[in-house]
Formats: sequence, C-alpha cells, structure tokens
Amino acid sequence: MQATSSFKNTMQSAEKRVVGIAGIVYAVGLTGLLFQATRSQVIGLTPLNLILSFIVPLVFQKKWNPGLFMGLICSGLCGFFIEYAGVHTGLIFGQYFYGKTLGPGWEGIPYLIGLNWAMLIYFVVSTLSGRIGNAWLISLAGACIMTLYDFVMEPAAVKMGMWYWQGGNIPLQNYIAWFLCSFVLIRLYLMMVKPERNAIATSLLIIQMVFFIAIKLWF
Repeated sequence: MQATSSFKNTMQSAEKRVVGIAGIVYAVGLTGLLFQATRSQVIGLTPLNLILSFIVPLVFQKKWNPGLFMGLICSGLCGFFIEYAGVHTGLIFGQYFYGKTLGPGWEGIPYLIGLNWAMLIYFVVSTLSGRIGNAWLISLAGACIMTLYDFVMEPAAVKMGMWYWQGGNIPLQNYIAWFLCSFVLIRLYLMMVKPERNAIATSLLIIQMVFFIAIKLWF
C-alpha cells in the first residue's frame, strides 16, 4: 500500500514537472515568434512540437488497451480524410488550402493533420473524463470545446502558415463543420475507448489555447 502511494506521488510530481517544461517550451516558442530573426526557425519546429505534444501525455497514460489504440488510429484517419474532402471539395469547412508548416502530406493534406485530430480528441475526452458520465453529453461538451479551440487557433494557424482561407476570411461554415465533425468523432472514439483523466493532456490543451490567443494578440 505504501509502495503504491509512493509511486502515485512520484507520478504526480513527474506530471507537474512535465507540465512546467511544456509551459516553458511554448513560452519560448511564443517569444521566438515575436522576433523576425527567429520566427521562421520556430515555425519550422511546429511538426516536432505537435508530435511531442501528442506523445508525452500518452507516456503518462495509466491504462493501455487495444481500444485506445483503435480510438486514436480511427480518429486520426477519419480526421485526415475529412480534411482531404474539405480541401478538395470546399463543401465541409469552406475554401482553404494547406501551407508548408505542417510538413509533408498526400495530395495537399499534411499527414500531421490526422495526428492533430487524434490529439485534440484525446485531450478533450481526457479533460472531461470523470466530470461527465454520459457519452452523448461528453460528445456534446467535447464538440463545444473543440470548436472553441478552433476559434482561437484559426487566426494563429494562418499567421504561422499552417493553412490559408480563400479571400482571407474564415467562414462561419468552418466552425459549424468543426462542431459537427468533432461531435461525431468523439462519439466514435467513446465507442472504442473508456475515458480516463490525464492531467498532462488537460494542461497541454489549455497551454495551446493560451499560446494561440497570444499569437492572435501580439504576432
């Protein structure tokens, strides 16, 4: 019993250190974006930052099972092909196209955009775990959080060259589609995964939102 308590305290201490390091990394990145001399280097590190932001919380995942892997893979693949249809038809989110910031992809769609969808769904569901018990309510609340995240991310993403909107305006259609797609993907995820709270995932979700708001205000 004492060993279990000691291990739990050690993990909680490690989680706090990781969150602190993540906060510093994002703060350094934000500072680098403010200066022309370092802006391109910071933007060039976006793929690495995205990958690490996805992997690090998973390292602290308390329970692993095939359902979690299936849920993440399904979320990533569905997210990728939703973006593929969105870019090539303009019927889902509106007329937009990807820049080079997110790295290589397939037919104009960065591979990492699928990872980004999986990461956000994992973050949001982890945040709501234990707070809401009903899967439909988690999906609804999660879709609201995802849409809020997209709202603060969009201007920053354009400034960082992740993607661009035709005419330079972000259409209302984009946010409606984000809500609907997020709701469906979260509900599918919950059919495969039993939600579990992850403090690092929640902290990174908040840190990223603050980061994007800061870029919108200062960059």
